[in-house]
Amino acid sequence: MDKWLSHPTVMKLVALALGILMWAVVHFDPESSTPTSTTSQLQTKTINEVKVQYYGLDERNLVLQSMEPETVKLVVRGTRADLLKLGADDYKVQVDLSTVTAGEHTLNLWANLPRGIDVVSLTPYSVTVNVEELQTKEFEAELSVTGTPAQGYKAGTPILSPTNRVHVTLPESQMARAERVGASISVDGQSKTIKNKSIKLLVYDSEGNEIEGAVIDPAVLEVEVPITNPFKTVPLQFKLVGSLPSGLSISSFKPQVEQATIYGPQAELDKIEFIEADVRLNELTKSGDVTIELTTPENVTTISPAEVTVSVEVVLSQTRSLQGLPVSIEGLAEGLDAKITDPSTGLVDITLKGAPAMLDSLQPGDVDVVVDLSGRGPGVHILPLVVNSPRFIDQAGGNVAVTVEITDPQAASATPLPPEVEGEGGSGGTNAGSNGETGGETGGETGGESGAGSGSVPADGGAGSGMDEGTDTTTSNAETPAEPDAEPAVGQ
Repeated sequence: MDKWLSHPTVMKLVALALGILMWAVVHFDPESSTPTSTTSQLQTKTINEVKVQYYGLDERNLVLQSMEPETVKLVVRGTRADLLKLGADDYKVQVDLSTVTAGEHTLNLWANLPRGIDVVSLTPYSVTVNVEELQTKEFEAELSVTGTPAQGYKAGTPILSPTNRVHVTLPESQMARAERVGASISVDGQSKTIKNKSIKLLVYDSEGNEIEGAVIDPAVLEVEVPITNPFKTVPLQFKLVGSLPSGLSISSFKPQVEQATIYGPQAELDKIEFIEADVRLNELTKSGDVTIELTTPENVTTISPAEVTVSVEVVLSQTRSLQGLPVSIEGLAEGLDAKITDPSTGLVDITLKGAPAMLDSLQPGDVDVVVDLSGRGPGVHILPLVVNSPRFIDQAGGNVAVTVEITDPQAASATPLPPEVEGEGGSGGTNAGSNGETGGETGGETGGESGAGSGSVPADGGAGSGMDEGTDTTTSNAETPAEPDAEPAVGQ
């Protein structure tokens, strides 16, 4: 036996037999050998409302606006053990959007399932997607301030940083609705400036509704809201006080600033229209910069700047005469007539003093001459002239007053009194001289001698009036020329 087994041929046959046996053991498939029992171990499972997931969309330029349906019904098959260990989130149904463009598309679905799980059915097996192109537009961020600061304080204009310009990205259809980008910040009860406050921006439509899903770059900004006392910016008005040293005039007057900011209660600020700055002319002896301190108005807490610098050029004065200037009559009561009787032409000559360059450029229309008849009744009046000339040009001579006769046309046309009544009244009451001297003498003396005169020309016009019946009365200026009603005034 041993001899037979040690024979080379026998050994080769035994090796071959062992090899075939081992191959059979390795490749034996128990499932194929018992098909009926293996098949009986598989089960099916139905998962409702599996959410459809998408991938591959170019989200830099496109956005998925809608997908119908959003969920599907999935039936799967697997062993009981595999089905039990899997949760609902392990079953994925997906759609590939990598090739879509803007518009509507119908695409097939596919199930991405764990190993050992097969798809039995997918209902529905396709979805319709609506893809829209994205647009980017620049907006200016707007910040609305809400609430009321502490009493006596005021909120200023908000300051946004690092910029107030932002970019908004939205689908084309929603971009048409975008009206503004902004946020709000409350200053209620604040008494100090709000600094480094972060605010999140939102996009709103024309009705103030937020548009969701907008991409804003930058989405957050820093804001500063100044909280200060109420303030108001008003112009400066320079008031010339006194007079320049003899022989000098101002040729140029240039303030570095022409406005000032005042702080205080709002009710007080509302009353102030300008700030007056006094320029003391007697201190201007040479050209140069002059510092003028501004006076803080009553009930105003602060004024800025507190002083202003003015560049002044002082030169030697010259004079210039303007001949035949018309006189404008102002303030005449309704129903009365007025006529300038002295000078009879109604024209006056005015001599002006000022800087040579300013005088050389002066035109007749630059100077207005006015006589004010406000409060004056019928009679003869010697009244001062008001000369309105450019700033720093003053009247140095010429006419300073005119004689004006005021009449009442209705009284002149009234029915004359009988001779006897007129005699009793005397002539002094109606006689008005052509100037102060004549009017004073005639009105005063005649009125007194007549005994019952009632002069209609006021004393300042130079006409006398008899007051006591039967008494010889004369006015104090009957023998001397009447003085003007007031000192002549020269406008700056």
